[in-house]
Amino acid sequence: MNTIEGLKEALQLSPENALLRTLLAENLLALDKLDEAEEHYHILVRTTSTVKAKIGLATVFYKKDKYSACNVILEELLTTNSNNIELLILYAKGLLKENETSKAIDIYALVLAIDPGYYDEELDGRLRVNTTVEIDDDDEMQDDRFLEKPTVKFEDVGGMEQIKKEIDLKIIKPALHPDLYKAYGKKAGGGILLYGPPGCGKTFLAKATAGQINAKFINVGLNDILDMWIGSSEKTCMKFLRLAVQISLA
Repeated sequence: MNTIEGLKEALQLSPENALLRTLLAENLLALDKLDEAEEHYHILVRTTSTVKAKIGLATVFYKKDKYSACNVILEELLTTNSNNIELLILYAKGLLKENETSKAIDIYALVLAIDPGYYDEELDGRLRVNTTVEIDDDDEMQDDRFLEKPTVKFEDVGGMEQIKKEIDLKIIKPALHPDLYKAYGKKAGGGILLYGPPGCGKTFLAKATAGQINAKFINVGLNDILDMWIGSSEKTCMKFLRLAVQISLA
């Protein structure tokens, strides 16, 4: 005799036994016998109204593609069980099925705030791939780093003479004398890639370069940009780019 049949026989002998009915409903759900599972969860919701029974019914609705019915149950439960990760995960998935991506992100972010180590392959993949973020033109960065010009210059940088000469030739002189370079068919602008281990003076030299031409300097680190949601990282990059353009036109 298999587990399902055994539970059914036991339930016939004790139809009021909520534990037996719950076990039967859970086994039916695990085997995707959704109609039978729904019948037993409906009985449990009417007779016990437990969170577990309602989650089970919501899960049945989710598997039967009845996402609106699923989300209605979960929204009710979350009013008094806002930190229940099982509820939140199912709700986020239900929201995605109804194309409410932005709301799903908020719910999944709440899960990660409760348990930073939590991982759900489906949600993580869907939200990272499908998330789009609208960029608000009025939502500009306000940071003192972008309002000051570096006071350091090349004379404050010890050594690196060859690098300073290359920067002077490729960046500083074209910026200070654009008409002269234009006359020889050369365009002002461009950049130089500085590489090396942390603490070797790359950022300081870059600030000194800005100081040489009295320009503003933006110091952007990887942590200023990266975010777990793909849309957020792009949004931040766009803000930095707009800011750089504004500074260059000022």
